[in-house]
Amino acid sequence: MTSLDQQSRPTLARGVRLRLDPITGEPVLLFPEGFLPLDDIMHDILRRCTGEATLESIISTLVEEYEIDHGTAEADVCECLLHLQQRILISFSK
Repeated sequence: MTSLDQQSRPTLARGVRLRLDPITGEPVLLFPEGFLPLDDIMHDILRRCTGEATLESIISTLVEEYEIDHGTAEADVCECLLHLQQRILISFSK
C-alpha cells in the first residue's frame, strides 16, 4: 500500500470501471465482484482519478468547483479514496 500524500496520483484499480447504470443513469463503480452506487461528489472525485492528476490538483479543482473550504475538501477526498483503497478499488502512484 502506497502512503497517501499531496503528490499521490490516484487511479482506478485493474478491472474497475466508472460507468453510468444503463437502467437508472446513475454513476456506479463496476468491479469483478459487483458494483458500488456513487453519489455525485464521489463520482466527481473518481472521474478525476486517472493516474495523471495529483491528489493536490484534484482537491484544488473540487474546492474551486464547489466553492468549499480546502481543509474540508481535503479531509473528504482523502477519506473517500482511502476507503476505496482498502477495498482494493483504487491505487496510488507517485
